Amino acid sequence: MLELARAAGIDVPRTRLIPITAVGNLPAEAARMGGQALAVERFDRAQAGRERIHMEDFAQVFGLYPEAKYKSVSYANIARVLWAEAGPDATYEFIRRIAFSVLIGKADMHLKSWSILYRDRRKATLSPAYDFVATLPDLPEDRLALTFGNARSLTEISADQIRAFVDRAGLLAPPVQRVIAETVDRVTEAWAQLAAKDLLPAALREPIARQIDEAATRTRPHVRKYASSAESMGELRLR
Repeated sequence: MLELARAAGIDVPRTRLIPITAVGNLPAEAARMGGQALAVERFDRAQAGRERIHMEDFAQVFGLYPEAKYKSVSYANIARVLWAEAGPDATYEFIRRIAFSVLIGKADMHLKSWSILYRDRRKATLSPAYDFVATLPDLPEDRLALTFGNARSLTEISADQIRAFVDRAGLLAPPVQRVIAETVDRVTEAWAQLAAKDLLPAALREPIARQIDEAATRTRPHVRKYASSAESMGELRLR
């Protein structure tokens, strides 16, 4: 799913598959599994790993313990923080990632699935995406970890849901709808062209393909008129 996200224009770290036997210091039972592991380049390090970059997940941002990562906070609360601390580009990217999660059936986007980085030790930026695993093939009745507008549904992103989200986040609706419309088009196109999807077992690939198609079909009528809007994304702002 990280490669699909990359193809759809979402900021993700560099990744590659390596043999599990090449990974050091694993428990014996893990080393015996065989197969491949996903190696992800650390984005909280710079200067070839010599410099640490401060990073906080959103459980830390809201002063919550990890076990509270599903409680008390909505995606609108995160959007407000991002606007105040990181600006419109980060807010745009955050909304794109929520839409992507709905499209692929990734329900478990809790507070620790979102983080901010302080690359210059002062200014907050949204970290690259790092937690995109489609949960729907294993949990077909699953729902979003946090409230998106007035719902947690993975079946679609509705107009009522968007209105509730922007009201709570203090955003303008048309730019948010445009982001979602663009994401729907990018993800469906990227999935159709993604050669790596053929590496997935059919038991995973087919439910994901069905989820993308059905969620995109249901969402498009709510956002279609904004897909080619000339309105500047720079107008994504607090009211």
